Amino acid sequence: MVVRIARHLAGMAAAWLTFVAQSVVVYFGLLVFAVVTGSGLGGPLGGPVLALAAAVTGVALLPLLFLPAVALGQAVGRRRGTGRVVALSTIAAVVLAIGYAVVGAVLTEVSAGYVPVVAGVAALLVLAPVVLYALSAEGVGWMARRRRGPAVGLAPGAG
Repeated sequence: MVVRIARHLAGMAAAWLTFVAQSVVVYFGLLVFAVVTGSGLGGPLGGPVLALAAAVTGVALLPLLFLPAVALGQAVGRRRGTGRVVALSTIAAVVLAIGYAVVGAVLTEVSAGYVPVVAGVAALLVLAPVVLYALSAEGVGWMARRRRGPAVGLAPGAG
């Protein structure tokens, strides 16, 4: 039980940090785009506000998207290897992200032509965090199994 909680806490930390790091990369990409095209650079708080928004959004997505996706991937891909868990978790996260994005776009009355774009961006933004979540969770589980291994150097029957 403690190992399961530790696995998911480590995965959540990895996913959240990745989500926030993506916002910083996106900000610098937008900054480079603005410099190249000669458009306005925005205010001095653009980067920190974008990172803060990503941090808050990432916290909300942990129990709503990343945890269910990885839990489903672990339940279905159990005993089939880490690659299968990561693949199934990624598929589940993309489906959830697209669903959330479409519902959010419809509720906020986004133009129908932009709904696929919103869904595609949402799907792309969850790829790296869910992969790192699943890999971290599997890695913590692997380390726990290694620690629980048999004692080294004891002969059978010695004890």
